[in-house]
Amino acid sequence: MRKISVIGAGNVGATLAYTLMINNSADKIAIIDLNQDLAQAQVYDIRPGLEAISRTQVYAGTYADTKDSDLVIVTAGLGRKPGETRLDLIAKNAKIAKDIAAKIKENQSKAIIMVVANPVDIITEIISSELEEYQGRVFGTGCSIDSARFISVLADYFNLRHSDISAFIAGEHGAGQVSLWSSIKICGQPLADYLHSHNLSLTEEDKAALDKKVADMGACIISAKGYTNYGIAEVSAYIAKVIMDKQEVILPLTRPLNGEFGYHKVCISLPCVLTHEGIKESLITKIDAKEREALVNTIENLQKVSI
Repeated sequence: MRKISVIGAGNVGATLAYTLMINNSADKIAIIDLNQDLAQAQVYDIRPGLEAISRTQVYAGTYADTKDSDLVIVTAGLGRKPGETRLDLIAKNAKIAKDIAAKIKENQSKAIIMVVANPVDIITEIISSELEEYQGRVFGTGCSIDSARFISVLADYFNLRHSDISAFIAGEHGAGQVSLWSSIKICGQPLADYLHSHNLSLTEEDKAALDKKVADMGACIISAKGYTNYGIAEVSAYIAKVIMDKQEVILPLTRPLNGEFGYHKVCISLPCVLTHEGIKESLITKIDAKEREALVNTIENLQKVSI
């Protein structure tokens, strides 16, 4: 019996639970929220009456459901308002994260824990610390959504399909994100080879403009509709399905560092090997010197953040 607990019944949590249900990612999905009326209302809205749509059992649960869950997804927390950065949410969401970790620990859950709540790098660090889990069982979605947006922007720029492009953003899910231009492959070719073979050029100014478009996308969405939900829910549901279906993929996820770049426990996103047991390892050998320097700068800035 495959089971997922989604903590948080707000816009992201509900959209994620709905996406997981449509994808048949689990047999049971428990939606957990301090506002039990909201959790139940989301269940009424999400759960289909037609088994042809999904046979997944979606219900309003409690933290006791985390005990026998395969995966616990943390979305609870206050979202960004127009003009706020993700780091502006620390004071609001740190206490919520500590409370969630305490309840997970109290129920002796052995589940994989995926953090979606912002600021995701800091919240992942808090929950990892509270649970004393530093080896990949606790991780955050990190720059996976930024990387998906990066691929989308590059696909539009080159007039290609998303599937033709492989690209990663690493670092902080926020101002400290670092586009790994050295890792980009287009139609299976390294970026430089693709540009040369198609008689194309991409200046540093062009790259900076594309980076800015990706970095501004979240704020643009929030400015127009007040919150983001679909993109992060889609990416989180994909990650969840990888875990539940026991696949293995490489994704840019945030996790406690274990000696990468000489740092420990601080959380940033790096390309990682993800399995059904959590993050297996980080892949940093192909990151060039300029990108490495930018990532170290991001790490040092995050270390200065007061939790």
